[in-house]
Amino acid sequence: MQIWDDKVVELIRSFSGAELNRFGKFLLSPYFNENERISEMFSVLADYVRQDMRHARRTDAWKRVFGNKPFEEQKYRRICSDLTKLAYRFLSVETLEKDAIASSAKLLGGLNSVELHKHYLTALRNLRREQERDEIRNADFHFYKFQSEYESHVHLERMKASRKTLSNLQASDRHLDMFYLINKLKHYCDSLNYKTFLNIGIDIRLLPALLQFIEENGYLEDPAVEIYYVISKTINDRENSDWYYKLVGLLETHFRIFPKTELRMLYVYATNYCIQHINLGEKSFYRELYQLYFTLLEKRIIFSDADELDERHFKNIITLGIRLGDFEGVEGVIREYTPLLKKEHRDNAFTFNLAQMYHAKGEFGKVIEQLRTVEYQDIFYALGSTLLLLKTYYELGEHTAMEAHIDSFRIYLRRNKLVAGSVKTQYLNFLRFVKKMYSLPRYAETEVIKLREKIKDTKLIINKEWLLMKLETDFVSAKG
Repeated sequence: MQIWDDKVVELIRSFSGAELNRFGKFLLSPYFNENERISEMFSVLADYVRQDMRHARRTDAWKRVFGNKPFEEQKYRRICSDLTKLAYRFLSVETLEKDAIASSAKLLGGLNSVELHKHYLTALRNLRREQERDEIRNADFHFYKFQSEYESHVHLERMKASRKTLSNLQASDRHLDMFYLINKLKHYCDSLNYKTFLNIGIDIRLLPALLQFIEENGYLEDPAVEIYYVISKTINDRENSDWYYKLVGLLETHFRIFPKTELRMLYVYATNYCIQHINLGEKSFYRELYQLYFTLLEKRIIFSDADELDERHFKNIITLGIRLGDFEGVEGVIREYTPLLKKEHRDNAFTFNLAQMYHAKGEFGKVIEQLRTVEYQDIFYALGSTLLLLKTYYELGEHTAMEAHIDSFRIYLRRNKLVAGSVKTQYLNFLRFVKKMYSLPRYAETEVIKLREKIKDTKLIINKEWLLMKLETDFVSAKG
């Protein structure tokens, strides 16, 4: 039986090279692992992963660890099970090591005894120093503040210290409220968002009068609480755009208090608001969305942990910029951020998007220069570039080249099995209509009106707006 899809190998495959090395050292520590066979088995499996040996079998791994000893399925499974458990423990340790505040908070609990009073105070000082240095002030911040304040309250109780106030208990309770309210609002906003975009049943509600409680008891003074509160308002009171502008202002002011992954999600609420209003025909939100994308770029919020830019976001920014006529901004984005796309998409993205910009500017010669000799590996770039070249030939009045392009494109669509049937129909309908358009006399008013109605009535068609726009501008007698 091949090992590639075994549970333990699947886990090992997810490790980076550095993590594989650290896990190997972890297994050599007698504190965590006293079974040398487990460490040896890991070395073999890690070697298979590094060399991408997908066809290696369990018996192969067994032989490298146990030599000529007959294969024992049960023993092999037990070793792999123990290795998996140790890998989970390793990941837990790694996670804690990466979060200094969480690690210090755990230590505080371990030192909370009368005998370790001096050590406790040292740990408490270190934790408070780390919390002050860290700019993050989200729900996790309040959770660890709740923990540390409550541990301090418990510690004073154990020390039987005389006290005039219960300030630690009071502070602990306040931070517990904040932790709960931020997460409750976050879950509530998530549920509202899912209901808006997905047909999924979900029942997450706020307790009666909770929003009023938040408003009347000073909780909105906390920026994280206020931001999630405002998000709930942007969803429940969509017609009042003041909530949207308040959200954008708060995010601009307080973006440093959230980790990147959470901040990215907060901006999704803002971009979704723009998209919904664009879909309602409010064109001013095109520019709002465009400006949001630039904020996400400049603050590097939109980039993955690997510092890569998602191709979908890249396309959206280019499309918005072209629509708004910001060609200088579009070209800047193409040239500056294409290197941050995944390597396999960079060349196609650069060529296609630059050609798309030239087309929008009316620099048709540059479009042909960009696209004529390029072979696209990605099917969607191939379709898009072919369509763009076809529209360029139409604009230049090069009907012979366009006719040949239509014929070759039609053959390509019919033969290509990777293109879905509905997508083929959209492109084939475009080819049919654009061919009719360039065949029409300029002042054939009746025929143009009929063609325009047919285009409007056709549901599956790519670039419908462009076809209707060309009928409006190129066949002047048919306006109306």
